[in-house]
Amino acid sequence: VHQATECLSSLSSPKSAITAIEATRNHLYDIADDENADSPISTSAEKAHDLLNEMERALQDCVSSLEDDGDGLLGRLEGERANVELSLEEIDAIVGDWNLLSRKHGMSPYSLPACHAALRAELDGNVEAQLQLPNAIAEEEASLAKFEAACNDLSARRQLVAKALSASVTNRMPSLGMEGSRFEVHFQQDARECTDPSVFKSSSIAGVDHVDFLLVHGTGDDEHAPIDKGGNLETVGSSGEKARILLAIECDLPGAVGASCRNLNDAETLVNSSPVAVLYDEIDAHVGGRAAVAMAEMLVNQSRPSHSYGSQVISITHSPSVAAVADMHLVIQKKPAREKNGQLCVPVRAAIVEGISRRKELARMAAGDVAPEEAEKFADALLRDAETKRKSVMSTAQT
Repeated sequence: VHQATECLSSLSSPKSAITAIEATRNHLYDIADDENADSPISTSAEKAHDLLNEMERALQDCVSSLEDDGDGLLGRLEGERANVELSLEEIDAIVGDWNLLSRKHGMSPYSLPACHAALRAELDGNVEAQLQLPNAIAEEEASLAKFEAACNDLSARRQLVAKALSASVTNRMPSLGMEGSRFEVHFQQDARECTDPSVFKSSSIAGVDHVDFLLVHGTGDDEHAPIDKGGNLETVGSSGEKARILLAIECDLPGAVGASCRNLNDAETLVNSSPVAVLYDEIDAHVGGRAAVAMAEMLVNQSRPSHSYGSQVISITHSPSVAAVADMHLVIQKKPAREKNGQLCVPVRAAIVEGISRRKELARMAAGDVAPEEAEKFADALLRDAETKRKSVMSTAQT
């Protein structure tokens, strides 16, 4: 109000702009009187006079807006002042505090209202969160209880599968040329609860269950014979023993080979996919007769087509019983060594055998060059039996 009053007073003072305009106008009149009406000076003086009139009207409008009537600036400021219950001293103190807050928070005074609104919203959100915290804690406890029940149920089911798998694979082992040995699934649980966050720090879906495959030599029937020979299959088992046991597991738990080849942390692909191919390198080594026939049947079963399991099985074998059940028979032959480019090379030939050639190759695998006619009859019997097995597998897969 004081500044507006001073502004109004300055427009009416002897040194005001209005007084200066009036004095300038008088000088222009004197110049116009001394010159002809059509002279350039007289014309310029007339234009200057018009501009002074416009300036005077603008200043008069300014004075009118500053007048202390109801529509003037002074009147409006006085009206606003009457509605403020604080004194000028109190308002000055508030402005000082406002500027202090501005400097404290390192922002413009004009940004303080937005900052205040944001802090208030955050505070209100914290209050709301505190109100919802008891319900959240109750829901968390209920979820943990369900999770713990599911973990215990899963562990119980795993124990049942472990017990059944141990018995089933052990029963298959004599037909795989592993008489006098047994397979055990050693199952134990971590001392920690499944709800302990540290259990899953390794990002494993196995949780608190620890499973080991053991190969033990000795049936346990003779109490005087040691039965603790053996240990972890991965450590004590030969490559042939591992392959045969894995084949037996695959027959009892289709998809087990695929599970062993995939990332245990990816539960979706663990269940929904199988390996493209499985390679057995002389799985029938040191066995023959019934064991070789049993392994051949298992290999056929592993390769059976299905929507959830079944892979291409590649077996490197010297057994005619295993070779006969294959859908495709390839013969790998080494040729005499020869020198090439200064280096000794051993050429290798791979060829598919079919029809008569396959029968002769199976006969050679069975008997070498001894009794070739009888050996070929035996090869015919193997091929007929293999065809029966494949048709049976296909029929089972379709049903």
